[in-house]
Amino acid sequence: MSTQPPMPTFKIHAFGKTDPGISRQDNEDNLLVDNDQQLYAVADGLGGLPEGGRASRMAAEQLGQTQGNFNLAELLTQVNEAVYKKGVELAGELGMGTTLTAVHVEGRLLSIAHVGDSGVVVFNQAGYTKLTKDHTMAEQIRDRLEPGQEDTYIPEYFEHTLVRCIGQAQTIEVDTAQHILSSGDRVLLYTDGVTKALSLAELQGEIQQASSPEAFVEAIISKANERGGVDNATAIALFVE
Repeated sequence: MSTQPPMPTFKIHAFGKTDPGISRQDNEDNLLVDNDQQLYAVADGLGGLPEGGRASRMAAEQLGQTQGNFNLAELLTQVNEAVYKKGVELAGELGMGTTLTAVHVEGRLLSIAHVGDSGVVVFNQAGYTKLTKDHTMAEQIRDRLEPGQEDTYIPEYFEHTLVRCIGQAQTIEVDTAQHILSSGDRVLLYTDGVTKALSLAELQGEIQQASSPEAFVEAIISKANERGGVDNATAIALFVE
């Protein structure tokens, strides 16, 4: 009886950084870089609610406490329950909230779980592919457009108005996805402070010039600040070799 050869594994070089930006005093972003478990996440606390920084920090810290459970949808559900409970305790009906986007690498398989408008993009020689969909009012409107309505005006602030986040309801719908990695892939997790400043096409250009994940992350955060640093910016880059 023939057997399938084992799926090859790759070396993952990872680096993450968060920066408050120029325009804001507080940094309400947080991140998780766990190379031992190959578990990575970014979280962006909602500034329009109380304790945004606490919500994102709590989300990243709780996710980082996992040991061996890589059902990401289940993990994000547990994080949501904890953040919701703490938000009610601290702020009553207002609660608190955060985005949360997490990935886990096992062999060649990149697993993704996602709530909010932080995201994941994979870059390679063919270009780039966004692996997450923003949970914003703008995306919700686009989903409902009929053919021929593509030019419908959508206010800019709808692009950053969330319709789903961690911590605002007792239950949450978690989006999941998977991607088969190839040698040479470059994976980026980011909060929207990055994409407010740089388009995905610009990020593609930056990553082609970067010699390491550190160089890439430092370059895009520096570029975001050069362009006004209007928001906290967080990025984690995974270089697959």
